[in-house]
Amino acid sequence: MARMLVVDDEKFAVDGICECNDWSTLGIEAVYTANHADAARQIMKEHRIDILVCDIEMPDEDGLSLVRWVKQHSPHTESLFLTCHSEFTYAKQAVNLGSFDYLLKPVDGEELVQAVSLMLQAVREKEESVQHHAEYRKYAELWRKQQPLLAERFWQDMLSRRQLSFGDFLERGLKDAQIELEADGRVMPILISIEEWHKPLDARDQEIMEYAVKKAAGELFLSGSAGDVITDRSGVMFAMVYTGGAARSAGSWIETCRRFIEVCRTYFYCQITCYIGKFVSLQEVSGLCEGLKDKERHNVKESQSVIMYVPQGSAAAPLLVPDNINVTEWSSYMLNKERDKVISLINRSVDKLEAGQIHQNQLETYHLDTLQVVYGFMHVKGMSPSQVPNFPLWASAQIRSLSQYRHWAENIVSAVMDAAFTALESNSVVQKSVQYMKENVEEDISREDVAAHVGLNPAYLSRLFKKETGQNLIDYLIETKMARARQLLDTTGMTVSAIAQQVGYSNFSHFTKMFKKQYGVNPQQYRNVTKRLD
Repeated sequence: MARMLVVDDEKFAVDGICECNDWSTLGIEAVYTANHADAARQIMKEHRIDILVCDIEMPDEDGLSLVRWVKQHSPHTESLFLTCHSEFTYAKQAVNLGSFDYLLKPVDGEELVQAVSLMLQAVREKEESVQHHAEYRKYAELWRKQQPLLAERFWQDMLSRRQLSFGDFLERGLKDAQIELEADGRVMPILISIEEWHKPLDARDQEIMEYAVKKAAGELFLSGSAGDVITDRSGVMFAMVYTGGAARSAGSWIETCRRFIEVCRTYFYCQITCYIGKFVSLQEVSGLCEGLKDKERHNVKESQSVIMYVPQGSAAAPLLVPDNINVTEWSSYMLNKERDKVISLINRSVDKLEAGQIHQNQLETYHLDTLQVVYGFMHVKGMSPSQVPNFPLWASAQIRSLSQYRHWAENIVSAVMDAAFTALESNSVVQKSVQYMKENVEEDISREDVAAHVGLNPAYLSRLFKKETGQNLIDYLIETKMARARQLLDTTGMTVSAIAQQVGYSNFSHFTKMFKKQYGVNPQQYRNVTKRLD
């Protein structure tokens, strides 16, 4: 609620202002009055005043002098002058003092109400701006002080299969990272996809705001649950909720995600979609996170949503599982990028072995056959072990149980396939995106249009484009359009406005702003300079 102060040496003028409207309907909880400047100062020292309505001509001290004092001692206050004179000198001084407006006496009640309404809106906007600035400074300070997080490094290694996920390797990794989780604990990942920023941010400010989103995710998702919010090596944000969070229902997690989406929209200028996984063992986390990322990659319809992860159903015709590994068949699936079929064969093989009694020699045979598949695949693809993260550790790991074999085989197969195909697929998508932007440089295309062309989620494509090129996709699109505009300025006699439309800008002033940002001068100045040089 706001407070208003009316200052005028004429009692009838003060009473008229107080009684011309029910000020509480505008959200004003109190209206104070004063008949001279000293009384006004005393009131403002005792109460926070949001709206000051002040007569300019008063016998002891004019209103202009009072407002100068107010600007120094109560900068949040909005001031409105009243005057019997319409001379420009009064208006000029009022403007120089930054007053909201000035009205001529006798004041029209409806006009005064309208002016005060606008002043209240300005007060609210100013307060919101101060709050946002304070919040920004808080996160900027936290960001500057941020130290490398051991937990984030651990999860980055886990999700990229640099951390071996069984036996002493896992226990030692958890201990070194100071993570409060046992090796047999369970984890639920929630992928947080920042889809779009609602205001322009430079690279540094975007990093700060991403850090703010990360901190907010920790406060919401991990309230009452152990866990960490991390960013993996490809730039994807995950909230990793540890075993204790399993007591909460799926509906509770969905509601938390919805609340988080609203928080991000309101305070951090971005729209978010959350992809909720399920509680799985540590050995299964990397595969589940890949599933969530694949879900995001192909999500081209739902935005600012909460999406539950549902694994793909098995094929209609189940894969036959022989008693021993068919090296040729497994190699064929890997070369055809059919990772799911290889993982399915691994799981079915282990299930079959667990149903009967096996000897250690049979387990060793499976282990060696899997290594043969992996080495054969790498040979065909012309890969060296150094291209696969921690390959020597995976290849030399001692397998002592079927459970260890299952997770070891899934991880080593996934690691070598990632190393073989991920970079190639990323390059192909980026090249297609670049080609599309160049071919449609004169169309009004957006990031969403580019993503639709390659069949990917816009947020996923933006992240991939930045990772592969070091440049934001939107910046590249603008740069491409401005290069075409410059070419048209150099080689044609088209007007600047016609060139703006030619490269897909219906808003001429926005086109001029983008051109100047790119080349340091506006389009007309650029043309004049090049003509003189010619």
